[in-house]
Amino acid sequence: MLKMIIGKLSQLCAYTHIWKVISDLLNNEGLSEQTKAGRNIALLGFFCPFFWYALLTGASREVVIMHAIHSSIVLLIGIVIIFVSIRK
Repeated sequence: MLKMIIGKLSQLCAYTHIWKVISDLLNNEGLSEQTKAGRNIALLGFFCPFFWYALLTGASREVVIMHAIHSSIVLLIGIVIIFVSIRK
């Protein structure tokens, strides 16, 4: 039961999607699906609820910067995946 719950929760994590897309890119599987997945990862980075919550609730500057950096990294990974899949 706990293993199933953890499995479902891990599917919501951006890094799980990033890992799946990168492994698909390395195995040359479904390029159009990879492009869509890259788009979704980039959107996850842009619309990261942790960043927007920290920004809109007036969290400290350090917390907002930390979430902004994390969101930017996820956004950039998504954009890189899009470009790599389009080039192939």
